Formats: sequence, structure tokens, C-alpha cells
Amino acid sequence: MLSYRNTYRRTVAGALVVSSLAITAGMALWITPWTGLFLWSAKHLLSLLCLAVAAVAGLVAIGGLIGLHRDTMELSGQPYYSRWPRERSAGVFVRLRRRLLTLLSGSPVRLRLWPGEWVKVRSFAEISATLDSEGRLDGLPFMSEMVPHCGQRYRVFRRVEKIHYYFGPVAPHLRRLRDSVLLEDLRCDGSVHGGCQAGCPLVWKEAWLVPSDISQADITKAVIPSWLDQHAQRTTGDGEVRYVCQMTELPGATTRLSWNDPRHYWRDLCSGNVRLKPFLAAVALDLFNRAQRRSGGAQVPYREPTDRKTTPKEVLGLQPGELVRVKTKQAIEQTLNFDSKNRGLHFDREMHRFCGGEFRVASIVRNIIDEASGRMLAMKGSCIVLEGVSATGEYIGLCPQNDLIFWREAWLERVLPRSDASLRREASSHAAGSSHQPA
Repeated sequence: MLSYRNTYRRTVAGALVVSSLAITAGMALWITPWTGLFLWSAKHLLSLLCLAVAAVAGLVAIGGLIGLHRDTMELSGQPYYSRWPRERSAGVFVRLRRRLLTLLSGSPVRLRLWPGEWVKVRSFAEISATLDSEGRLDGLPFMSEMVPHCGQRYRVFRRVEKIHYYFGPVAPHLRRLRDSVLLEDLRCDGSVHGGCQAGCPLVWKEAWLVPSDISQADITKAVIPSWLDQHAQRTTGDGEVRYVCQMTELPGATTRLSWNDPRHYWRDLCSGNVRLKPFLAAVALDLFNRAQRRSGGAQVPYREPTDRKTTPKEVLGLQPGELVRVKTKQAIEQTLNFDSKNRGLHFDREMHRFCGGEFRVASIVRNIIDEASGRMLAMKGSCIVLEGVSATGEYIGLCPQNDLIFWREAWLERVLPRSDASLRREASSHAAGSSHQPA
């Protein structure tokens, strides 16, 4: 059953051997006296190449060790999600950087905003001057749900240098997005898009924002113009309503990005989207999984394969505010089919880290817009959103989308109040003790 762990160990051992040999070869080349400019240059290039191989192999080994540790946590039913923010904090360096950029370019067109910086959303009159006839800038729609935030002050959450796109004629892939950010706690409420409950983060072009060190915000309530609402949906030839939002229009606002282009990782590190520790962990896991795919080994995180075609349905009747515990990975595996789905909802790799954790129910999702077609979809049973639980992007190139994670009730269990739980345990213990008393 745990043979997949042996593939982890073999890859870790092999990577450590390769790293050691590469370091030894690099040091041997470095100390070997080679005469002549050409040979001297070749020696140093080969030494650097050996060190690069050693670094990559070392990261593969680290990724395997992280996978083994996480798998141990999963087997023991313990969560391993991080309670620390992924982003680097905006300290003195960021403030000095902002002042320097302003001094050098006056009012820079590209703000190059950093996570944690304060910004003010421009007035709708200013924003509308940047939009085309369809209410878009560089292909990205400015939606009616964003108008109430005009004139308000918010903190930058993350830069959006790329997105992970799941749909289209090709496999899920990365796409490049420029000059865009997410603002803290701002999600689409779906009020103009048929009551969609997906809660997607709103993407803001830097042209719609201005750096703000002043706490005063515009308290004037912006009025949503009717022409902006008209772009929120369209009707097909057969009379079917298709919704248009930022998520449905991402292909037109982005360009294709290769998984093998390492610059997307570098941009995340340099833009403050990720601290060094989670950055190294994500890169190490990516390299380890690539090595496992090539060698035919199990990837991280591991999920027990099954040929199950039907999945169970469990109704708890959960309501917002209730405390629940995410079931263990082993228990959730029993509810999944061969495609890792329960009644159409996929149990994603991102969700493993929360198994065993306790969270409050944030909301119940019943309707969402299909990003590929724009149709409004009714969920097959209620989907649960948990407070403080969102995707980290660790397994998909550290994408910053911060999407909400949807849970089936079959993957959760209600946590009883402490008093009730204690009474049940005491009653159970008393019953068990009484059953062993002699007659």
C-alpha cells in the first residue's frame, strides 16, 4: 500500500548522489590548473554547469523530503497548511522604492505595485476614460461589481503576473497577464452576473489605481452606468443567456506562457508575490514531480487510485458559521471516483493540506458561471466554502489567483460543541465500562 513512498525515497537518494557527484566534479575542475584563456574559460563554465546540476538535484531531493513529510502528516490525519502569508511584507524598502519610482518618472504609467502597498481606486470617470467600447482595458473587462469600490482605499494583495487557465482546446496551462493586481478581500459578488457565487477575486489594472499614503477615501457612492451592465451578458442565436466577466474573458486579456520558462517563477520572487521559503518549496516540489513523471514514480501529493464509477452523497445541512472538520485523506478517497471527483466536483491537490483541519463554514455555493462557455451552472448539491481556505497555487506555478475552494459535505464532518462532545464521550466510556461489569 505504501510502495509509493519507496519511489519517493529512491528519487531522493538518486538526487543526492547526483548532487554530490556534481559538486565533487565542479570542485575538481575549479582547482585544476588549466593554462590558456580558452581552457581557463572552459574550466569555469564547466564548473558552473556542475554547480547548477548540483543545485537542481539538491532541489529535487528537497522536494522529495517535503513530499515524504507531508505524506506522513496526511497518514496521521494532521493538516499542514501554512498560517503565514505567502507574500512578502511591504516594509521600508517598498516605501523607498515607491518614492524613487515617483521621483524618477513623475507619475509612472506602470506603477509596479508591491503586495502590501496602499492604493486608491480611481473615480469611475477616470477609469471609463481607459476603457474601450466594450468596457475593457487590454482585453480585461471592468465589471459593474467593481464600480462601488471607486474612490476607496485598499491594500494590494498580490501582483497578477500570470494565471492558470483550465479550459480551451489545450491542456491546462499558464497565461501571462501584465500590469494587474489583486486587492485585499475584494471578490466579485455576482450581483450583475445572475447571482454567481464563485467569489472570484477582482483583477485590477494598475491604470485604474493610484498609490495612496493618505487614509482619506472618497465617500461618494458611485452609480453604475447602464452601458456597463449591458456588457455583462449576451444572448446567443437560440436565446440562451451567456455571461461575460473577467474570468470568461481571460484568454483575450492574456498570452500563452510555457511551463518550462523559469522566468515566471523569477517574476513572482522579484515582485514580492512569494517569500523565499514557500518559493523554494514550490520549485523543489515542481522539480521532484517532474523527475517522478519521467521515472514513472508517484507524484506529490499521492492519492490512492481507484476504478470506482459511482460516488456517495452525504447531506449534513451545514449553514454558515458552523464549525466543521475536513476528513482525513483516506476517508475522502473513499468518496471519489476514478477521476478524483465526487458527483462532478474534483478533489484537487491543493485540498490535501487542509485534511484534518477545523474551519468555519463561510458560505454555501449553488450557482456559478462556467468560465469556458459563460453559462450559469447549478451545482449538483450544495458546495461549501470554508473561512480562510483558498488555493495557494503551489502546484500550478505559484499562480496568484487565490481562488476559493469548494467542498462536498461528504468531505466534511460537523464538530460538536465541546460540552456535547464531552457528554457523548463520557456516556460512551460509561457504557463501555458497564458492559464489562460482571452480572
